Amino acid sequence: MRSITTEKLDHLLAELETKGIDLLLVNDSEMARTTHLQYLSGHPTDALLAITQSGETCLMPADVPLAEEHAEVDHILDLINFQYSAMNALADFVKKSVKTSSPVIGVLSNAPFQLVLNLQQYIPTCKIYQKPREIGFELAQLRATKTPLELDRLTDVAHLSNNLLKDIRRFAQNASDETENDLAFYVMKRMRELGADENAFPSLVANTDRSYQLHCHPYATNAPFNKPGLSIIDFGAKLNGYCSDITQPFAFGTISTEQQKMIDVSLKAYDAVMNMIDIDVPIHTIAETARDILEGAGYPMNYGLGHGLGLEEHDAPFLFPKPTDPKRLESWKEQRIQEGMVLAIEPGAYVKGEGGFRLENDIMIRNGKVEMLTEARIEYIS
Repeated sequence: MRSITTEKLDHLLAELETKGIDLLLVNDSEMARTTHLQYLSGHPTDALLAITQSGETCLMPADVPLAEEHAEVDHILDLINFQYSAMNALADFVKKSVKTSSPVIGVLSNAPFQLVLNLQQYIPTCKIYQKPREIGFELAQLRATKTPLELDRLTDVAHLSNNLLKDIRRFAQNASDETENDLAFYVMKRMRELGADENAFPSLVANTDRSYQLHCHPYATNAPFNKPGLSIIDFGAKLNGYCSDITQPFAFGTISTEQQKMIDVSLKAYDAVMNMIDIDVPIHTIAETARDILEGAGYPMNYGLGHGLGLEEHDAPFLFPKPTDPKRLESWKEQRIQEGMVLAIEPGAYVKGEGGFRLENDIMIRNGKVEMLTEARIEYIS
């Protein structure tokens, strides 16, 4: 079942008409992954999706039985009937379903260049729409607010994640010589036992020596997790295709004055922005509030305050301050908190030699109210 509603699909089709795009192509393959395929068709992976300006949909999947089980489209073409070539299948569909002899084809900005070359070879009269980022922006705007089905699925994965949070805290409270890798493996195993499909992303597990890194590399090591200081685990589960994203922080043993300041300032920023979030509040002002608190205390906020959640752990919208660069301002558009948004909020402070502190929770705007979905909190363990 596809996630997009009829109303949102109609909006997308109107945008295609406005831009003069006769056919929109969405390609998901090993060369270029995109969850737009699942959003628009219901099919999870490895396929070429074509949508005409009139709304006719055609899927050319690598796995036809999988498509027949999941896809919600007008046509599913078996590539066996087209010499195992998605381009042959697409050319046949265009000939039958697109009225113009020189169709304008829109592709996403992550489409492989080889796809463009193939289009020019198999449909030589076609024209490629020259502003793929505009297409991506329109899809991001549609996905920034979730449908009731999506809200239910995001609630389910948050509930699973909260149960996992309890297990993670017990793991940390009982840790002796367990490593970062031990916790990462435990989380991967335990979330599947709780019913998750898989990790939303590889868990980031860092003790105080590495927690100053925004995205620690490697994701986890054989170093002890409970080394005195500031440790974090940033994890997410995926259930029915939808993602959670949570950062659970720990303070082990006796912490320094600087480390306690990092905790206090981050929690101050966290509480301030949580109190701001409401329908119609400009998103950039929320991010600017966190930035001002953190930077005022000497901690640069060199990443966004947060992001949306959905079929990806980093979905629209993205919570950044208003840009000051004139070039970026030319394409910047103000966004406001809307009904149906699901957000991960994650302010933090990071100092090499002291570690890092980040608290990240997921929230939902439903029925005009802010709902806390997840329950991460600072844990002091002596």
